[in-house]
Amino acid sequence: METKKYNRRYPCQKRPPSSKCKTCYQQFTAFMFFHVGLCALVVGYSIMGAFAFRALEAPHEEKQASHVTEMLEDTVRRLWVITNNLNVLYKDNWTRLVSAEIDQFQTDLISAVKKGYDGYEVGASRQWSFSGAFLYSLTVITTIAFQLDTFPCV
Repeated sequence: METKKYNRRYPCQKRPPSSKCKTCYQQFTAFMFFHVGLCALVVGYSIMGAFAFRALEAPHEEKQASHVTEMLEDTVRRLWVITNNLNVLYKDNWTRLVSAEIDQFQTDLISAVKKGYDGYEVGASRQWSFSGAFLYSLTVITTIAFQLDTFPCV
């Protein structure tokens, strides 16, 4: 009778321990590169998105805040001119002129809010800081991922 040599076709034969370790190491390495790489890609994409959103949105936010600050200063200056021009305070005249100025300021402020002004002054904390832009970028990624999971045929 012939003795059969070790053949890889027969699964009932045991593999040497070094082969098991090599297979385990390969599977672990593939798992780590795939998942860690995917997480690093998402974080990197979010950081790039945060810089992009901040670069695109922050100047507009600062412009709106400085515009509203200028409107406020102009309104205060005009109110001072009205008060200064009426040496003797005639209540009816002063009230009518000041009310008109306040109404105009309110109209301009509402217009600025519709254009994106959020109530912060120029030096105050901004919505489009790096952390706010990073959060927005992560929100966009999770929203897209959720929609892709919900509607797999899209």
